[in-house]
Amino acid sequence: MTIYEKNIQTLSRYYPGMDYNIDKAKHELKENYTIIEEKSNDGMPVLKVKKDGHCCYLGGKRNAQKPPEEWLEAQGDLCDGYTYIMLGIGNIGYLRELIEHVDFRLNIIIYEPSIPIFLKSLEWIDLEKGMEKHLIIFWVEGIGLMTLDRIGSVLDKVMRLENLNKVQLFILPNYDILFEKKCESLVKKCEDIALENRVNYNTAVFFSNIDSINVMKNAKYLCTAYKTIQLYKTIPFDTTGIVVAAGPSLNKNIKELKNAKGKSFIIAVDTAIKPLLRAGIIPDMYFIVDALKPTGLVQIEGAEKIPIVTTLNAAPEILEFHIGKKFFYDEGYRFAEKIIMKSGLRWGDVATGGSVATNVFSLLYKIGLKTIILVGQDLALTGNKSHADGTFEEKMPEVDTTNYKWVEGNYEEKVPTKVDFYTFLTWYEKTISECKEYVKDFRVINATEGGAKIEGTEIMTLREAIAETCTKEVDIASCLDNIQPMLNECNRTWAIEYLLSIPKQFETLKKETQKLHKCYCNLERLCKTKQVDSQQYLKLLKKIKNLINKIESEDTYQLVTMTMPSATKILRDEEFVQLDTLQEEGKELARKGKLYTNLVAEGAELLKGEAEKIFAELKNA
Repeated sequence: MTIYEKNIQTLSRYYPGMDYNIDKAKHELKENYTIIEEKSNDGMPVLKVKKDGHCCYLGGKRNAQKPPEEWLEAQGDLCDGYTYIMLGIGNIGYLRELIEHVDFRLNIIIYEPSIPIFLKSLEWIDLEKGMEKHLIIFWVEGIGLMTLDRIGSVLDKVMRLENLNKVQLFILPNYDILFEKKCESLVKKCEDIALENRVNYNTAVFFSNIDSINVMKNAKYLCTAYKTIQLYKTIPFDTTGIVVAAGPSLNKNIKELKNAKGKSFIIAVDTAIKPLLRAGIIPDMYFIVDALKPTGLVQIEGAEKIPIVTTLNAAPEILEFHIGKKFFYDEGYRFAEKIIMKSGLRWGDVATGGSVATNVFSLLYKIGLKTIILVGQDLALTGNKSHADGTFEEKMPEVDTTNYKWVEGNYEEKVPTKVDFYTFLTWYEKTISECKEYVKDFRVINATEGGAKIEGTEIMTLREAIAETCTKEVDIASCLDNIQPMLNECNRTWAIEYLLSIPKQFETLKKETQKLHKCYCNLERLCKTKQVDSQQYLKLLKKIKNLINKIESEDTYQLVTMTMPSATKILRDEEFVQLDTLQEEGKELARKGKLYTNLVAEGAELLKGEAEKIFAELKNA
């Protein structure tokens, strides 16, 4: 059996179907370059690639072995769980150095743009021992469903925020020349994922003391609320959905929306409510998710009755002000899911790209609408303004955009954008591309008439977009009137009783956490003895594991952990640290366990007090 044949078997063992996909790709192969195998002066095989009349070597022509050896020496001290994202495998020496000389487990993600180069590399290295020792993922453009656009699902798993300092992107020599566009795309994808993780973490820290309280305050609305999945098939599939965001360009074409009323499903973001109502346009719904939005943002006559889509962590003052229909979706709050499951309705979530407008877009797509128009979705500081006039201020001030990032515009060559706007922009582009893969006739029309260009959208004026797609009468108000609350009377009564039990659940969580804390103290004492009793050690670990499982299964545990993202990150930062002896390992486990259980117990006590005050009103009602 050749090395190549053995590698195909190895790959198929780890990734079933890989052999079939490789064979299929070989027969469908169409490449616009030539690959030539040569030997360097030191006798190592090297590849020469001829493309567009130019030749590039993927390994040293004189000495192919030395550069990978020097590269590994320069890596310094690595650690278990270190991640390499490699563009290319044409010089097999770099992968060989990692496989043969790094003893602890690495994550190695290899993106190879060329099938022939990948196949040739399989002739030169035995992967079996390397794949036993390390996590090695080969992502080869064109084999099976593997494309650069889809690699994000893999990168997301290895580029967690707490692990970013243990991730390295390495581009093999000359790949940036041979595959320039692919190289730029991979670098951008890695940067975007890292940025998104940092933004998400910073958001979690900012809202950590707010979200749990908001969720409990708003939980009472679940008893009489509706669920977004009920909109599916209630709103006709051939209806055009319109996302009204509050970008500065909204001032240009807001009055055009009158022509879409009664011929589309118009959902606005919260910041667009005042400008819309002042223009005489009542959207069919509006969307609010932010925990700290001021009530004044939507406090205008008529807004209180417009149906809303919201989240449990949204600003309670706005949900209190609102007296119309409230639609929720599955967010993964364990205690809330117990109530929602009583409805008998299937799971229905809304993907978020970090903004209210991206949530609206996701909702319209998920309820089956095939044409979506974006309005006021600048994702840039058009005219050096962040939002439309009449949102936060009657006349929004201009911002100095000298040092801002500049991107391609819809109507201008370049427009300034912020970090968060740019994150939303990349989300749109990725999501629209994925949507079009599943729904071939899916259309997204960017009728913003300003702002940043979103790849995958058709650029039109709002007047043109409405004239072309909003041609059928639809009575959205009647559609919504036909929907009944998700809970019947019996389940509503059960939900109220369940919410009233939340304070007691926090008390139970605190007591179980205190038991776990004692176990960690016992573990610490055991590991301070000269000779650790291994049986006692394992017995304690088993007890700790059982208590952890019990604590994490408590409905209120999630609410407590939401209050301490920094503590969670600190503990996860250390998960790759390995210690030399059982005693040291046990002491470290006890130290972190005591820290964490103290935080959980304190959080449970704090939230118990808040829950008693919050649900007292429900009890009296």
